[in-house]
Amino acid sequence: PPLKPYPHAPPKCTDCAPLFLKAYEMRNAGAVIHSHGMESCLVTMIHPFSKDFRITHMEMIKGIQGHGYHDELVVPIIENTAHERELTESLTEAIEAYPKTTAVLVRNHGIYIWGDSWISAKTQAECYHYLFDAAIKLHQMGLDWSTPNHGPVRNLKGVLGGVGNINMSVKAGTTISNNEIEPSRHCIVLDIEGTTTPISFVADVLFPYARDNVGRHLSATYETAETQEDIKLLRSQVQDDLEQGIVGALPIPSD
Repeated sequence: PPLKPYPHAPPKCTDCAPLFLKAYEMRNAGAVIHSHGMESCLVTMIHPFSKDFRITHMEMIKGIQGHGYHDELVVPIIENTAHERELTESLTEAIEAYPKTTAVLVRNHGIYIWGDSWISAKTQAECYHYLFDAAIKLHQMGLDWSTPNHGPVRNLKGVLGGVGNINMSVKAGTTISNNEIEPSRHCIVLDIEGTTTPISFVADVLFPYARDNVGRHLSATYETAETQEDIKLLRSQVQDDLEQGIVGALPIPSD
């Protein structure tokens, strides 16, 4: 078609062209699809140090060229760059390192998928996105998509591929030194008074319990560092109450 007049810019080749050409040259691809589908982005973010995505025993794996239901599907993950053409070298290395793959994930970005025809590329793209979505949902339920039985997550090693020396019984966490993962804390802290119990529970149950047991507790643990620290904190609190004129505050006798 004729060029559009000014101010329209002349057509130019996509920034992805070098990456498409690598798939054509190295895999004899007939078509390449580049997707920014949300699933392909999120699945690379679950673990920030994973080198590949792995999943097995899912029906849609059969839609990926050269794979069956019982096979482990492995998709390499490369790091994103400011410009897509700058991904060419790392994509080339991924294709060489994973000779069976028909796709490469780009962390926080998307995925490149190829096939011997546009039909094959499109079919595989649909299967890949289905599998990524399934993996994300399994992860949310605390299930490991990389194992045949998809049981509860036992550790982070292997969930998204090789991730160094991580071997911790956690589902997710924050990164700390040496590419390790600090377990996340999943808990809800509630004020029991008037929340999980009636307001009267404190005065009617907890206070009497404390009075009945504090003597025995102190006799058994008085010399321990923990109890001594508690007593020190209690003395400090009482002193503050006395200085502020809090009604009912009484000085604690010295030892």
